Amino acid sequence: MMKDFEYLEPTTVAEACGLLKQYGGEARVYAGGAYLSIVMKQGLLQPKVLVNVKKIKELKGIHFDSVAGLTLGALVTHHELETAELVRAKFPILCEVERDVANIRVRNVGTVGGNLASGEPLTDLAQVLISLDARVKISGTSGERIIPLEELFVDYYQTSLADDEILMQVMIPPLPARSGIEYIRFSSSSVVDKPCVGVSICISLEPEGRACHAVRIVLGCVAPTPVRARRAEQILEGKPLSLELVEEAASSAAQECSPSSDLRGSEQYKRAIVRTLVRRATSRTYERALKGE
Repeated sequence: MMKDFEYLEPTTVAEACGLLKQYGGEARVYAGGAYLSIVMKQGLLQPKVLVNVKKIKELKGIHFDSVAGLTLGALVTHHELETAELVRAKFPILCEVERDVANIRVRNVGTVGGNLASGEPLTDLAQVLISLDARVKISGTSGERIIPLEELFVDYYQTSLADDEILMQVMIPPLPARSGIEYIRFSSSSVVDKPCVGVSICISLEPEGRACHAVRIVLGCVAPTPVRARRAEQILEGKPLSLELVEEAASSAAQECSPSSDLRGSEQYKRAIVRTLVRRATSRTYERALKGE
């Protein structure tokens, strides 16, 4: 049963961070509530104070700059990201991914910032953003800091956010020329179910030739946090793609994650899925990069 709580509505980031510091670990940030409302109803989390940040203008909006890239405010909803023409023109992969996030009701209220700040391990967006080399801007009572998104995640439902900190923005740099990105998710039941495995791969090619450059392979839902398959990346780095290299990288990625056996499949089953999806996504990504997509 959900217990009584105090409900506060700051209008600036500084005010919100001040409230979080004042109440310490007894306060939680509330945005769309897609995750928080569920765990509160289940009695898994019982904050005494909810700090509603939905009225803070600094946390809204989608912007693009040719140098800085794409900036997503933490309060951008999944539906806004899915349907934004600016995003479709610059990073269509994000629109494609969002179509498979939960259902339209959740996408209408759930926010990008809330999704990332929850530390949810069974999700789609985090691994795609990490493969795009995204960073996040974080604000607290002691100031602002910017970190690579992959450094935000610590463990199951745990992030590196301090009690008085708020995730403000997600920043995605422009993709280099001759780059490709692919995301493939596998769900063991229905399309709207949480993914069993999600693989996102981004490959840029060297300015001349067919050698891979800046390879990023990110595995989701097969560890407490998204996993960079760095050994698999190194296998492809600096080389033109071949069937042998793809198979070697896929086999390496399957060993670099740490899936647990659950209702969505056994550890062995999930490693096999990782290997298959990495093989498939690598080939597709490389083809896109060759075409300059």
